[in-house]
This record gives sequence, structure tokens and C-alpha cells, in this order.
Amino acid sequence: MPGLNNRLPLLVLLIAVAAGGFLRFHDLARLEMSDDEGASWAAAAAPSLAEVVTMQARLNPGKMAVHEVMLHGWMLMLGDGIAAQRALSALLGTVSIVIVFWIGWELWAPPPGADPHPESSAAMIAALGALIYAVNLITIKYTREARMYPVMLTATLMQVGCFVRASRRGGLLAYAGTGLFAIVAIAAHFAAALVPACEGLWLLLMLWRGGASPRNAESRRALCLMASLAAAAIAFLAFAMPAVRGATSAVGHGAIRWIHRPPPWAPVAFFNKATGSFGFPVLMAAATVGVFKGWKRERDAVGFCLLWMWGPPILMVVASYAAAPLFVERYGLSSFAPFFILAGLGILKLPGNRLRAGALALVLAVSIGHILSFNRRPHDAQWREAARMGAASLRPGETLMTVPRYSVSVTRYYLPPGDRSRAVDYAAGRDDASVVLLRDHGVSPDLAASIRGHYPIELAHLRGVYVLRR
Repeated sequence: MPGLNNRLPLLVLLIAVAAGGFLRFHDLARLEMSDDEGASWAAAAAPSLAEVVTMQARLNPGKMAVHEVMLHGWMLMLGDGIAAQRALSALLGTVSIVIVFWIGWELWAPPPGADPHPESSAAMIAALGALIYAVNLITIKYTREARMYPVMLTATLMQVGCFVRASRRGGLLAYAGTGLFAIVAIAAHFAAALVPACEGLWLLLMLWRGGASPRNAESRRALCLMASLAAAAIAFLAFAMPAVRGATSAVGHGAIRWIHRPPPWAPVAFFNKATGSFGFPVLMAAATVGVFKGWKRERDAVGFCLLWMWGPPILMVVASYAAAPLFVERYGLSSFAPFFILAGLGILKLPGNRLRAGALALVLAVSIGHILSFNRRPHDAQWREAARMGAASLRPGETLMTVPRYSVSVTRYYLPPGDRSRAVDYAAGRDDASVVLLRDHGVSPDLAASIRGHYPIELAHLRGVYVLRR
């Protein structure tokens, strides 16, 4: 990054990486494995890559095995301890801090041949955005889980960085990276397609401004980016059709029935809930200052951030009403990056170093306070204790069943390898197991009542799960 000769942005970036890395790697084994992580472990623990892909399609329909294949190789090196599994996600989450800095710099650094505003300002905007991103709960908690979301987020951020660079400067590597990382992100989770959909709107704007003429440099860059994304879509569909059909089938069989239709104001609630009741007004105020102060001189950068910030959550609402409910916080994770970049811009636009320092301190305080408040409450189910208690109560020849069926993988994870075959899948009407681990939420009342009727002895009610016996 030429022109990055001011040491302060570099210092802020180093602090962001150090603090963000600590928050992501610290005490990774504190929470017990979740049901979802159990599914990822079960697929990644398969003996061969072919079996990883097969298991992933069964356990995580509607996605491709990008994360599970990576986790498979990771576990071969570091083992399958829960901290080791989550370390892959934490590493990706830490790398994403640097990518956010790169995106901010690409957005605000002057293009070749332009009269520059000070490049140290671009670097400082990027550094502040990266710092706010690094210490915000929403960007931390999903990068401490052994799931596909850190892969999707990191690949999406790389894709956006390449897109921004290509749209402003061109370059073969940037065009290629835009398409390649779009494939990786969408393969990790289909929800990543929300971002290229918003980028398509930006490309239409670029074409309109350039008169859609190949003689115009901006139009040429837009056409090259359209070609890159179109090639990526064709390449993706060429090998992803089985996964697409699996996703369609899974939706038809109720795989997303747990997602409720959002209210029209869900996009605002999306940012409010994720950043906290105290953090959201502070961050929104800083971002609003950034929008108003930066609009006149830096309209493209601010406009793209607004499109990237609001586009995916709005599209999720539209899809939820037009097709099926699809509004899930983790599906729009990348939209927090532009929010925090705009907040960094707002802080930098305040008059005077004292006011800037005070605003930054307030933003960091409410963000860290949100983390501390979140960590004070338990958020995990006690599957380890439940699995061990259930296994200890089994007599020779007896089996252990988990309800819902999806949770059987985490039960098997916490059983000794020799006993994992005694954990059996739940199926409607099945009552041949002697002990049941029953989730205390997420199970329909009728099913819970039926299970309790067949297994009336309550051995324990642990956090998030009952241990029942005949």
C-alpha cells in the first residue's frame, strides 16, 4: 500500500490485530460444543475427503463442504479437541481484521492520477474501522465456533476487497479475485450470494455514469467485473448443482422451518441486536457523522459502504416475504464491516484530537462492555455432562438416543470412541433406546410430551438438556 508512511494507522492496526486475536483465541474451550458444531465435526472427522463431502451433504444440507474439508485437514494436524477445531475459525477471524483494513484503504485511497487527499487519512479510516470491527461481539462470537461462517465471512471480505480495487483501479488479479472469492464464499454458505447481488447494483450505477460505453474507463471496469461475476456463477453452478438441489429439498422438508418471518424493520433491529442496546446508538451516531461528513467529497466510498451495509439485510427481508423466511443474523455478517468502517470515518471527521479520542474511547467501551455482558451469561447446552451421565446409566446392550436427531453428533463427540455406536439416531416412533437426551427448547411440545411419556424417569435437567430414562 503505497503512501502508508504514517505510523499511527499502522499502530492502530497492530492493536486491532492483537486485541482481536486475543478475543478470538482466548479460552476457546470455555463453551461446550454446540449441536451445529457437532454436525461439522462429524463430517470433518470422516476418514477420507470423499466421505467428508458425503457426510457434510447429509448433515449440513444446503451448503458445500468447504469448511469441513478445511477442518478435516486441520484436525489431522492438531487433533479434534474443541479448542483445536475452533482455532481454525479464530485464525480466519483474526485474518479478517486485516482484510477489513485493506477494504477501507481501497475505498478511500485516491485512484491513480487523482489529486489526493492525504493518504494517511485513508489509512486512518481503514485502521479505525478495523479496530472497531476487531473488538465487536458480532464479529467475535461467530469466529469462535467450529462452523462455516468464518470461512464465508473471510472469503466474502476478500471478494469485496477485490471488487472495490477492480472497480476503482482495474487489474487482472482484482478481476480474477472478485470471481474466485465469490465462488469460495458462496460454496461455504449460499447466503454469501447476497453480497454479489448488491455489487450488481453498483455495477449498473458505474455503467450508467460511464454511458455504458467501452471507451469510458469506468464502464470498461464495470463490464470486466460483470464478466468476472458471470464466469464465477457459471463455474459455481457447474459443480454445485447437487448441493443446490439438496438445499431445495431440505427447504421443502422443513430445514428452515425454525426461521420466522421478520418484521419490515428487521434490518435496523439486525444492527441493534448485534451491537447491543448501548453500543448501537453510539456506533450509529458515529456512522451517521461519517456519512454526512464524507458524502460530498467521498461519495463513492460512502455510497458503496451504505449499499453493502443495508443491501444484504434488506434482501433477506424481501426474500422472506417473497419466498421463505431467510432472515438470520449470521447470514449477513459481512454487512457489519462497512458499518464499522463508516463509524471509523465518523470518528476521524470529528473536530479536534481530543474529541476524536473521546469518541473512539466511547465506541470501544460500549463494544467491550457488550462482550463482557455476553460472556457473563452461559450460552451453551451441557451436552458433555448429559452424554456422560446418559452413558453411565446404560446397561450392557442398551442404547442412548438424542432428540432432536440433529444433536446426535455432539452426543457422540462427548462419548468415548468405543461407545459412540451406542448413540442412535432419533426417528419418528422410535422408542427402543433406554436413555434419551432431550433438548429443553427447539423441540415441538407434542414431541417433547411424547418422549416424556415413553421415558418418564428424569435423571437430570442440565443446562439446555434433559436426561431421561425408561
